[in-house]
Amino acid sequence: MVGAYFVLDYFLTYTADAYVSADVVFVSPEISGFVTEVPIPRNEPVKAGDLLMQIDREPFALAVLEARAEEMQALANLRRTEVEVQVAESAVTAAVAKVANLSAQQQRFEELTDNGFVTQQRLDNITLALEEANAETQSARESLRAVAHQVEVMRATYEAAQAAMSLAEYNLERSSLTAPADGVVSEYAITPGGYALQGVPQLALITNSNWRIIANLIERHAARLKPGQTVYFQVSSDPYRIHKGTVRSIGRGVSRRDENPRVMPYIPLTTDWIRLSQRFPVEIDMGPLLDHHTPMHGGDARVFIFH
Repeated sequence: MVGAYFVLDYFLTYTADAYVSADVVFVSPEISGFVTEVPIPRNEPVKAGDLLMQIDREPFALAVLEARAEEMQALANLRRTEVEVQVAESAVTAAVAKVANLSAQQQRFEELTDNGFVTQQRLDNITLALEEANAETQSARESLRAVAHQVEVMRATYEAAQAAMSLAEYNLERSSLTAPADGVVSEYAITPGGYALQGVPQLALITNSNWRIIANLIERHAARLKPGQTVYFQVSSDPYRIHKGTVRSIGRGVSRRDENPRVMPYIPLTTDWIRLSQRFPVEIDMGPLLDHHTPMHGGDARVFIFH
């Protein structure tokens, strides 16, 4: 009897610890606000892009208007400082030209003074005027540097206003939550008038993609499988037929503790007084069954594998 059990166990793998699964998207708003509309009935199919939930748009539309006004003001300030730079550049050019003219006069007057044609007083006046022109040139250049720095500040302010405008428009757009894929909306609790919090799931969308069976097999059975191997299975939504599928992937590891099941699979043992064998998840493609049958996410399945 024991021998028959081991022979059967060697050639046949069977488990009822299996279930049907698909990709599920938990729809969470990226903004917080009062819900004004939930147009999709529960458990109804939707298409990608269909409106699932509408958050009150008015506060975000007003934020867009405010951001647009601040952007326009920042642009006006930038343009004004750019004009001031042009004026400052012209002042520097004029000051440099004045210095050049006075320098030429000073050189000429020095020659004429040496020859006795120009008095020393006139030469001193030209020298004094040249010193004043040099000081004016230095001052004009400092003013130009200051206003050029102001342009950089205004440009940064304008770019920040543009970013704030883009964020306001983004938030307004995100007030409408749409379906990311084709599927079915499951049960939900949110209703018009409720307050939706940012990042908190409000709806679950069971997509029409990636349907599969996840079978939890004990290690000695899972270790013998290979991707592409033929599998026979039965699902509770179609209980009277055996269907053919293939092994898609075999889990290479599980967590022994329920720490973060999203990172490493955790398969709980069903009792704490008998040490059960650790099980590993095996994904199974459902094959042609999906062509004519719509399974139910989380439904029971049973798996048969012949070695």
